[in-house]
Amino acid sequence: MSSTIRVGIIGGSGFDRSDILSNRVEHENVATPYGETSDNLVSGIINGVQCVLCFRHGRRHSYNPTRLNYRANIWALKHLGVDVILATTAVGSLSPDFVRGDLVVFDNYIDTTKFRINTFYDNETGHLEGVMHMSMHPPYSQDLRQLLLESCAETPDVSFKNKSTIVVIEGPQFSTYAENKVFISWGCTTIGMTQAPETALAKELGLPYAALGIVTDDVCWKEDGIVDPNEVVTIFKAAFPKAMEVLKRTIAKIGQKDWTQTLETIRTLTAEAVMKH
Repeated sequence: MSSTIRVGIIGGSGFDRSDILSNRVEHENVATPYGETSDNLVSGIINGVQCVLCFRHGRRHSYNPTRLNYRANIWALKHLGVDVILATTAVGSLSPDFVRGDLVVFDNYIDTTKFRINTFYDNETGHLEGVMHMSMHPPYSQDLRQLLLESCAETPDVSFKNKSTIVVIEGPQFSTYAENKVFISWGCTTIGMTQAPETALAKELGLPYAALGIVTDDVCWKEDGIVDPNEVVTIFKAAFPKAMEVLKRTIAKIGQKDWTQTLETIRTLTAEAVMKH
């Protein structure tokens, strides 16, 4: 058993008001070479497992997905000793099979963002040196996905989907109907704004990563569908407690698993993926 495993949790709205952590310790102004984190990080215990909570947006960064400092957030989690990452995110449905309130365990993504830095290796002073040619297949940790799926199945009154290709758009605007038709033709069943570059950055630092989506609208695939931001918030708040229960069950399972080989493998692959000449 990996009794010393430390789990990073990335979330947005709701986590700042959540009592998910016991023995809370707030880490102010965690220094990173990539600038400021979105907010102070908070460490504590969930089901006997050491965890660190990172807010995607907070006191330093408003919720504009284009302007979030994904690199600083991921770097700070690594700096505080995190070994694996679980994330939550609100998503829209691109399929009639995905309805509001469903939980989703993603298995793939397509990145259509335009303005986000997606690597730690950018040749800037004080940053990681070289070029990272990391394979992004599979983008999500299979081990973490399996634990999330088990927890979804065990949690009462949870409707969930065991896979989805999510298309990540730049935002903050919602997509057009024409764009959604293209995304659907690509095989995407959900749409969101935060899975890229977050997923790739975690992989660059050798951190197994998986995400749990909460479907907050199911109209954007319809020709007459208009997403109402207020309804999105309402649905997210209603589904949030179930998502938290799934996360807590998953974290308990993470603490019972031996991660030695998994972590050694991903860190070896990460080291081998860096080219410096």
